[in-house]
Amino acid sequence: MSYPRRTVSSVLGSFGNAGAAHSVVETGRDLTPSAAVPGAPASPGNGEHMATLATHFKTALSNIEPTEDAKNAQSAHAEVTAALEADDLLVKLGVDPLLIGSYGRHVSIRRVKDVDVFARLSKAGKDLRPGKILDHVEAVLEAAFPGRVTRQHRSVMVDFPDYDLSVDVVIARPCGDHWEIPEKIEDDGNARWVETNPTKMAELTTQANKDYLLYDDDPGSGVYVPVVKLVRQIRRVWVDDQPGGYFFEVLTYHAFSNAKPDEATYAGYLTVVLREIADLLEDVADEGLDDPTLDGKKIKTKATAEQLAAAADRIAEAATLAEDALDAEDCPAAVKWRELLGTTKNTTTEEYVFPLPEYCNADGTRKQTSAVTRGASTVPAGSGRYA
Repeated sequence: MSYPRRTVSSVLGSFGNAGAAHSVVETGRDLTPSAAVPGAPASPGNGEHMATLATHFKTALSNIEPTEDAKNAQSAHAEVTAALEADDLLVKLGVDPLLIGSYGRHVSIRRVKDVDVFARLSKAGKDLRPGKILDHVEAVLEAAFPGRVTRQHRSVMVDFPDYDLSVDVVIARPCGDHWEIPEKIEDDGNARWVETNPTKMAELTTQANKDYLLYDDDPGSGVYVPVVKLVRQIRRVWVDDQPGGYFFEVLTYHAFSNAKPDEATYAGYLTVVLREIADLLEDVADEGLDDPTLDGKKIKTKATAEQLAAAADRIAEAATLAEDALDAEDCPAAVKWRELLGTTKNTTTEEYVFPLPEYCNADGTRKQTSAVTRGASTVPAGSGRYA
């Protein structure tokens, strides 16, 4: 289902490039007849509601943007990378650290608590003993960050208390055109290696953000990355712990691939994608989730069958709520969007992600406003209804 484009808008920022930090600024000029009265909220015509509340979705995206965390994560990554690249043995093994994870793909949301560094050892052979090399990496990092290093099953974690985040360093060796990482390192230093391809996911994210645009003539209006962020926020609100954020990111990728949405607004895209994710979750419990980066492989999850079933039920409820919001008038719709996106998580103070329009009450009714009188210097604010 595709909704008519009712405004002339521009999206400023860098959503068109998934390789840059993203912020959204969306402005619109309403072309409906009601716009003839300056500042008057748009009124639906011919029974059409479509409460997309474009400027309020802009604010919601801004509210989950990890602006300060992103700066800190970049600094922490740079410090860890410098320590790894200063070591002679790691240099001989061709160490080439890469930032991966949600932050590396620019789909993270507040708050970023951990940063993943993929320590690619491009010159390492099949005889590389992961236990031994991780011992060495641990020693290198301990020398650079004394008292802040923790050895884990297959990685080394560096704590950055000033930033309230940590960096996980995972070693990787070549495996054809992708990589292998140790699944779990045993006491004797051996491990079973498993294939992975995090760089491919970054490439797929960048391409999807180019393929799905709010405005066909604006290559900077990529909508895939913003929708991934919104889905990650919804998962935090509606799902108990598992499946995790990456699992839902991959679900979102498949949802776009399957549904091939062509909407005019963030609200429209989000509604279509949520329903597709809900449908996919019903199948994933039995069949697993295909890994888009490795042919024939499945995405691993800590979620039990019961947790997957519960997540499917909850996301189905969330999808229905989004559909109801899209069909409602502005004020009741805004209350539903607010319920859907919930509050920020892991922040000092939890705040609502989706703002209510100033002309709406918290119960979804419209505030009583005085009519514009002759000579009045101000008029009621517009609704920002259409993208």
